[in-house]
Amino acid sequence: MSYKEKFLPGLAVELIVLEGEYEGKYRTRIEEVGEKTISVGAPLVPLREGTSVRLILWDKVAAYALESTIVQRIASPVSLFILELSDSVSKVQRRSFVRVPAMFPLTFETVTEEGLSDLHKAMMLDLSGGGMQFLTEKKLENDAVIYVHVALPNGDLRTPARVSRSEKTEDGKRYLISVEFDYIAERERDRIIRCVFDIQRAMRKKGLV
Repeated sequence: MSYKEKFLPGLAVELIVLEGEYEGKYRTRIEEVGEKTISVGAPLVPLREGTSVRLILWDKVAAYALESTIVQRIASPVSLFILELSDSVSKVQRRSFVRVPAMFPLTFETVTEEGLSDLHKAMMLDLSGGGMQFLTEKKLENDAVIYVHVALPNGDLRTPARVSRSEKTEDGKRYLISVEFDYIAERERDRIIRCVFDIQRAMRKKGLV
């Protein structure tokens, strides 16, 4: 797959710094695409030329990753990173999003023929840009669509989600539910990814990862 088929000017992307002091994920957008290079808006971090990075782009089906290196920094009139590119893009399945332990109370509604159900309570166990896992007393069927509402540290999240797995806990009193964010708005996914990164960074400081 050629990068020109997916990575187009104006699209939002995630710039991942693979190692070093500024290791992490930064949201930006593509400014220009050339034969050998691509320019993206420079996040507010002083990355050096030669830094290895990865660009991630999402569509409704999957995420796409492109490996690259910063070959030039431009400060004016607009701050840009010029990246060197190979002519190949790899497809990344949603499950490849980083998943972290995250315990937040949440509520959800199920979608029925009559509309949305009453609110049900649950406790989140983990979170990623592609989905989450939670415990609840409410039985849910696979492929059921629910609306999740949870207060994350960086803002409230309300989004539809699809149940990908539902199983009883060992005590038989609750259900362990896995859901995928198949229908999420990208701005909401961005918020989740930022939250996941913050949790991962806090865990790293505590020596937990």
